[in-house]
Amino acid sequence: MNRHSFLILPLAACALVSCSAHYAADSSSSEKVSSANAASSSAQSLSSSKTSSSSSSLTSALKWVSPVGAPALAFYDQGNNANWVSTANPQTGVLPAFGTDDYDAIVFDGVAGLNVIAKSSYNYQLASWISGGNFYLVSTKHSALTDFAVGQTIDSFVQTGNASKAFVQLAKNVWNWNYADATDIAYETGVSVVGSNLVANPSAHDYYVIAEPVLASAKAALSKQTPAVALNVVANLQDEWKKAYNQASIPAAALFVNKTSYATKKSAIDAFLSETQARQDDAVAKVSQVASAVAAYGDETAQKERFGFSSALVSALQPANKFGIFKTEDITDNKAFANGFTGVFGAAAFADSLFL
Repeated sequence: MNRHSFLILPLAACALVSCSAHYAADSSSSEKVSSANAASSSAQSLSSSKTSSSSSSLTSALKWVSPVGAPALAFYDQGNNANWVSTANPQTGVLPAFGTDDYDAIVFDGVAGLNVIAKSSYNYQLASWISGGNFYLVSTKHSALTDFAVGQTIDSFVQTGNASKAFVQLAKNVWNWNYADATDIAYETGVSVVGSNLVANPSAHDYYVIAEPVLASAKAALSKQTPAVALNVVANLQDEWKKAYNQASIPAAALFVNKTSYATKKSAIDAFLSETQARQDDAVAKVSQVASAVAAYGDETAQKERFGFSSALVSALQPANKFGIFKTEDITDNKAFANGFTGVFGAAAFADSLFL
């Protein structure tokens, strides 16, 4: 059953997918992407295994895994919680978790997660959404969609994720870009790789599909190069999607709950969802508080390894909610939100059983 009541207590980017992102706003191009082990060991070294004051005793034993980047903002004061694993590579650090019962909750690209669960009958259900699309098409060579020419190349991330799916749908069916699927578009394992590629070799591709906060990170890094490199936002994929399909947002990160855990720890997981939604609301309405909590985790390097961004980036982007975090009641029907997106591609509606 699709429990609409959980929309006022949820946690849920992803994406992607979309929504995993780890390239620091103020970092050099040589800075390394964090791994799940690096992030979790960093958390433990700074604080042993103590949990944040925002976690109740009821939820302190729950375990979850998420990508770094935009979805991690929903856990802005959980950096010291050793039960939270964050990873810069959702394909290897998050996706395999669906096939286990190792975690009480998983954060992943919402639509991709639903497809994985449906295909393999995994023991998880979508409980809520964390974020909507924060996806952009950028270039150091071109400034308009009309600049496209046959033979130009694109670097994107996670072929089955919503950022790439939205881009391909728009490019092929709305913008009429006739690029070759086999040779002209590359798909990286995460948006952090796109950011690293862009900074390391800004002219390697004509266009890059990227997401915040990686976009801001890459733009800052490019501006510090000698000579400085200008990065153009060719298209805001959310605006283009809304114009073409009359949908306000592209789905990104969602929270999935283990069904066995929910059956045996219902009160704890209900509280976890409530606490996380409160943090999501804070991420939009109390930016200074959120930035301070991220800063309190450790130095800038530690922040970037754990969350995929620094407190300075939160302060710069979140007054305009560039992370795309959903507030209470932004999504009034979990299933309808997912189906509204996938329906554009002619996909069958997701079953009720996939939703908490």
